Amino acid sequence: MPWSDAPISIDPVLTDKLFIGNLPAALSTDVRKKLGITHVLTVCPDHSSAHPNHLTIPVQDSEYEDLLIHLPEACHFIQSALDQGGKVLVHCVMGVSRSATVVCAYLMSTQRLSAHAAIQYVRKRRPKIHPNYGFMKQLIAFGECRYKPSSTNSEYITWKRRQKREVTKYLNLIADTVPIIHDQLYLTSDFPRDPDAAESLLLDLGMTHVLSISSAQLPKPNLPLFNHCFIDIPNNAREALLLELPTACKFIGDAIASGGQVLVQCRVELRACIIVCAYLMFTRHVSPRQALGLVEPALPLYNPTENFFRHLELFAACNYVPTPTNPLVQAWISGGTQAGKPSSLKTQSATCTAHTSGGATATLTLATTTMTFATEPKVFDFAALSEVLARLQSTSTTVGAAARADY
Repeated sequence: MPWSDAPISIDPVLTDKLFIGNLPAALSTDVRKKLGITHVLTVCPDHSSAHPNHLTIPVQDSEYEDLLIHLPEACHFIQSALDQGGKVLVHCVMGVSRSATVVCAYLMSTQRLSAHAAIQYVRKRRPKIHPNYGFMKQLIAFGECRYKPSSTNSEYITWKRRQKREVTKYLNLIADTVPIIHDQLYLTSDFPRDPDAAESLLLDLGMTHVLSISSAQLPKPNLPLFNHCFIDIPNNAREALLLELPTACKFIGDAIASGGQVLVQCRVELRACIIVCAYLMFTRHVSPRQALGLVEPALPLYNPTENFFRHLELFAACNYVPTPTNPLVQAWISGGTQAGKPSSLKTQSATCTAHTSGGATATLTLATTTMTFATEPKVFDFAALSEVLARLQSTSTTVGAAARADY
C-alpha cells in the first residue's frame, strides 16, 4: 500500500509527551493541533522542513542503512523538546521500523533499558512496530557504544566492520525460505540460531506459526511472538518422525484454517519435506508421488530417498494415524523388507487396551488399511484426526495388549 493511501496512525509512547506515527499523521495539521505536537522528528527522506522544531534524518528503511550514527542527535532533539515542555512526534513512512528504532534508542539512553526491553516497551503501546534486522542490531550496538556512537568509537567501528556481512547472511536466509503454498505454508532448512535474526525473519515473512523439527541435540528456539510447535525427533528411533506426522499435520491444518501462515523449519531437509508432503497427502487426497510433484516446483533440486517414500507410504497405509502398535509400523521397526510397501487393498482393525491412571481400562479400535497407491487413499478430516489424537492422549502410556492382525 502506498503511504498516501494509508490511514493516519499515531500512538503515545510517553503519555502526552512522546508519540510515534506514520507520515500521514505527521502531515495532518489537525492531528498535530489536536495532540498539541510542537516538535516533529522525521526519520525518512519523504518529509522535510526548515522549521527549527523539525529535524529530518533522511535514511531509507534498509538493513544496510547506518541509522546508528544519527541516534545521538535524534535523542538530543527529543530530550530538548521535552525539557521545553513540548510534545514530540517521531515518524517515518509507516511508523513501524525507522521511527520505532529512534524511539527505542531514546528510551535506552534515558531509562537505561536494553534494546530488547525498549522494543517490548514500545511494542506494548504500538504493537505493529518492527525495526528491521539491521536496525535491531544497531540498537544493540547503541547500548554497547554507551549511547555515543561516533567515527572514533571502538564499538561503533567494530559494528561497522561486521554490518554488511551479518545483513547479507540474514537476507540470504529470507531468500532461502521456500513457499510451498503461497501465503500459507513455507519451508526452510536453514533457520537462524540467533534469536534476533529468528524473530526478524518470521516478522519479515509474515509468519504466525512455526513448526520446528529437531533432534535432541538442538535447543528449542525462544519464539514468544509466534504460535510454536516444537517436535523433537531422536536420531536413534526410525519410527519417531512417522509417529509425529499426525501432530504436525494437525498443527499446519489448524494454522491455515485460522488464516495463519506456517513455516516448517528443520535443518534436515528430508524431514521437512516428509512433513510437508504428508500434509498435502492428507488434505489433497493424493499419493506420495503426487505430493512430491506438488513440492518439486519449489524444490527442484530435492532428491527423494527410499526413506522419504517409506514414511509417506506407511502414513497413508495407517490411515494417517500411525501408532506404535500398528502391525505395519511394528514390521517396519523390526526391519521387515516389505513394510510400508503394500500391494493390495485390505482393511482390518486392531484393538488396543490401555490401563488408565485410575485403574480403569480404555479400549480403542483403529482401522488399518493396506492399499496400492494407484487406488485413491482413504482421507479423514481434521476433526476426526483431532478426536483420535485426543482419545490416544487420554489413555495411559502403558499399553496392556494389542490385537495382532495377519497382514
